[in-house]
Amino acid sequence: MKNQIFNCPSREIMQIKTPLEAVALKYHEGADVPFITAKGKGELAKKIVEIAQENNIHIEENEALVNLLSAEEINAAVPEEAYSALAVIFAFILEREEKL
Repeated sequence: MKNQIFNCPSREIMQIKTPLEAVALKYHEGADVPFITAKGKGELAKKIVEIAQENNIHIEENEALVNLLSAEEINAAVPEEAYSALAVIFAFILEREEKL
C-alpha cells in the first residue's frame, strides 16, 4: 500500500514550509515512504527555503503538515498520518513535471 501512495522517482525532493518553519523531504528510490532530510525554524528555515528555491524544489505551504512533520527526527520516515496529504502533493509534482 505504501509504495502505491508514494510511487515516484528518487529525484523527487519536496519542501514544505510555513512562515519561519520548514521541513524538507526526499523520496529515496526503493523506499516505501519519503524521509525527512532537514527541518528548522527562524533563520534555519529561511536557509532551507532558499536552498529549495535555488534548486527548483517544489515548495508547499501547509502549516498543519509542517507541524506534524517537524515533530519527527531528521532521517525519519514520514508518519502514516501524513501519507494522504503527501500523496496529493507528490502527485501534483509528478503531473507538473510530466507537462514540462
